[in-house]
Amino acid sequence: MKFPLVQLYTMNRSKPIVGIDITEVQWDTCDLSGCAPEREPGTVSMVNHGKIPKGQYENLPKVFIDTDGVEHLIEDIHSIKASQ
Repeated sequence: MKFPLVQLYTMNRSKPIVGIDITEVQWDTCDLSGCAPEREPGTVSMVNHGKIPKGQYENLPKVFIDTDGVEHLIEDIHSIKASQ
């Protein structure tokens, strides 16, 4: 699957269960250093939480690490469900 940058930030926080090949693993972290910030600074209010930066599909990390410390390719993910 292909994910925008803002969803990778969300997945780092929520740590979902992702399906890879015939197994499921729990997302732990993805190194987003060097990527654009999750939100650009600007007017922040109750309804406006900042602007999503441009380039959400450019220069993204290719791998993530599961809770067992094993590296997986993000493109190999075929399903996502909430962690319990």
